[in-house]
Amino acid sequence: MSIVMFLGHDVKEYEKTSAEIIGRAISEGGLLCALCLRPMAVHSSYVRGIKETGGRIKITMVWCGKCRKWHALLPDFLLPRKHYSGNEIESVIIESETAPVSQIDTEASESTVRRWLKQIGGRIRQAVGKLKYHFGRGRRAVSEAAIDAGHCFDELEQVVAMAPFAAKYSGNKLGLANIWLGTCGAAAYI
Repeated sequence: MSIVMFLGHDVKEYEKTSAEIIGRAISEGGLLCALCLRPMAVHSSYVRGIKETGGRIKITMVWCGKCRKWHALLPDFLLPRKHYSGNEIESVIIESETAPVSQIDTEASESTVRRWLKQIGGRIRQAVGKLKYHFGRGRRAVSEAAIDAGHCFDELEQVVAMAPFAAKYSGNKLGLANIWLGTCGAAAYI
């Protein structure tokens, strides 16, 4: 299971500050298990590649002693279970609004881009619904009239702008949505 959080704006900042941010979150009791809401401890790490840059980063794993489950702490500029960065996937989704798939500027293959548009597009629509519900439960009603229906990414941008308070994030709206989904207790990420 993954926990998405702000751990730096990019890979360089992540490498410099992630250990400090994670250490502070654990010492303050702010890093809780998504399953039982108990505090967690750092357990181990693994290396994860970022396909379009060829870069590799160390991902920290935390452990819940109560549930006996591990959770990967992902920076918000990555998407769970994706080899490309969230920034790359987000730019492809945005570009797909105005350009055919064959003309989108990316290192990913055309079949990968088509899969992203179908898979991530569906996840974005689900995330929009979950976030509207959770923001509404928190006495921050989301006005349907205020949201211009259209491209799924545009709707996501409008909904995360209606969040009850500002959250620190890397600039990637998919990552911000994932942070909010985790904060709201939603079991799925984009």
